[in-house]
Amino acid sequence: MSMSINPVDLAAAAEGILNTQYLQQRERLLAASAQASRLLLEAPHAMEVMPEVLRLLGEAAQVDRTALAFAENGPNGEKWLKIQAEWINETLTDCCDAECDGTDPWNEPRSDRFCNMLQSGKSVVFCPEAQRHFDNSSITSDKARTSAIVPILVDGDYVGVIGFDDWQRVREFDSSIVSALEIAAGLVGAALHRERLLDTMRRERELAAEERLSSATRANALLRTNLTKLARDADPQEFVSNILIDAVRQLDAAAAYTIGLDKAANLWKAFIHVENDKVVQPPYQPQATPDETRLGEVLAQFPQPSFYEVQPIDRIQWPGAAEWHAREGHKSVYVLPVVVGEQTVGCIGLAFKQEDALSAERAELALAVAHQITLCIGLKKLGMAAKDAAVLAERNRIGQEIHDGLAQGFTGILMQLGAAEEAMHECARNSPLPAILTRIRDLAREGLTEARRSVQALRPEQLKRQGLELALRALCERTSVEGRVKCHFDGSMNAEGLAPEKQHELLRIAQEAISNALRHAHPNNVYIVLLEEDARWSLTVRDDGRGMTLNPELYAQQGYGLNNMRERAGAIGGAFKIESKPGEGTSVSVCLPRRKVAA
Repeated sequence: MSMSINPVDLAAAAEGILNTQYLQQRERLLAASAQASRLLLEAPHAMEVMPEVLRLLGEAAQVDRTALAFAENGPNGEKWLKIQAEWINETLTDCCDAECDGTDPWNEPRSDRFCNMLQSGKSVVFCPEAQRHFDNSSITSDKARTSAIVPILVDGDYVGVIGFDDWQRVREFDSSIVSALEIAAGLVGAALHRERLLDTMRRERELAAEERLSSATRANALLRTNLTKLARDADPQEFVSNILIDAVRQLDAAAAYTIGLDKAANLWKAFIHVENDKVVQPPYQPQATPDETRLGEVLAQFPQPSFYEVQPIDRIQWPGAAEWHAREGHKSVYVLPVVVGEQTVGCIGLAFKQEDALSAERAELALAVAHQITLCIGLKKLGMAAKDAAVLAERNRIGQEIHDGLAQGFTGILMQLGAAEEAMHECARNSPLPAILTRIRDLAREGLTEARRSVQALRPEQLKRQGLELALRALCERTSVEGRVKCHFDGSMNAEGLAPEKQHELLRIAQEAISNALRHAHPNNVYIVLLEEDARWSLTVRDDGRGMTLNPELYAQQGYGLNNMRERAGAIGGAFKIESKPGEGTSVSVCLPRRKVAA
């Protein structure tokens, strides 16, 4: 029995088999694309693994050669493709090597004859045998019988192609296969785009690092120059002036100034103003009370360098500053706090006619200027501290000399006088010499007492050992004279956080106040009150003497003692106050702020 086969059914079966093959090949291509994508993502450089990627795609597409080429423009505007990587089937490599004559090297560009189609995102499939009249046809090899060229697009831009050559047969690339090849090319394009972004970021970081290095070099050169000036210039104000002049030049600023707090006077003062490359008088109010300016509040709220746009009403509210900015056309101000230790002592201001904030490099340079001025202030304070230490050391030396020399001499005189008196009693009872010797003995005792008092006044170490409270109590006991004046002490103090130098100045103020009271007011009672509170320390010396007939401030200006007390209080950051009324006595007080200790 014979069977007949319907040609239609046979064609349908063949088409089904072919479609199944296409689907299987598409799945292989997608799997190879996924594997290639992992290789590209994990590789430090995409081109290092590109031959392996081309192998995976070529084997999955069942072709004999794959090539990656980048699109370039020739010197006359012609479109070229230059091969960057290639894979050839291992079974055909020997044949290829035997027939290759070296006339087709990679470094020779190929004509991008399908450029218009590829730029529009369309792939090209053709048979090179039918187009032999075209020389150097794109990136297709001479042995190809069928070729497919798939464009690589990055953010919509045409950057290159991947070519697929079949050397053994003329074949068709089904649309599903071409679609899979385009997906693979898209993955390669994404990897190349990622590498370009990384290269761009790397170059930007290198450029930024070079700019920072250049800025640091300029800042270091400025620091070296200014340190040389600091070593040469004895006047710190001249040093700061030179720094501000350099800062105005290098930062292209319109003006620069320094403002600091005078604690003794409780005033903010504009110490230096630089404009037009020279130091000039401030074109605004040279000083301001805390009620007239918000500078202290701003510096406390923003301890870091801050950029401000100049507004109709200046944020700092310095008297006359807003008018000055408007008159000169300033658009912005850069404020750098000056911090010595943990205390903000003032600021540096840079005025600009530009609205944009400083770049990172220029901001670093401005910060270097602030650091140099801070260094200058710190060195000045260290110099003053060294000078004070030298003075105290000299006082100690003089005290020791008085104690070991003059006082011991008075003691020896007293001993010799005692021996002479005994001898006189035996020799002549009616001689006038005993009375003379008695007078000499009294004078020697007074000299010894004064020498000891001088030693005690010249040796702050004693204060350090005893503490301010005990030193004031001892002063109170020495001041009391039976039947004439009584000195009373009240209060207690552990003086934690109060530097010995400040305790020393407070003791001197108390001694001066008591001395003034005894010499001028003739009181019956003197009261010393020492208080330690959460926010401050206070010392008050009050008497019930005759008081002052004029304004106490006039006495303070005219009298050396009162002015000396005011200067001592200001030197340690204290507020000095004197109150007096005729017949009601006088009160002298000093208040020192106390920094709270963090829990």
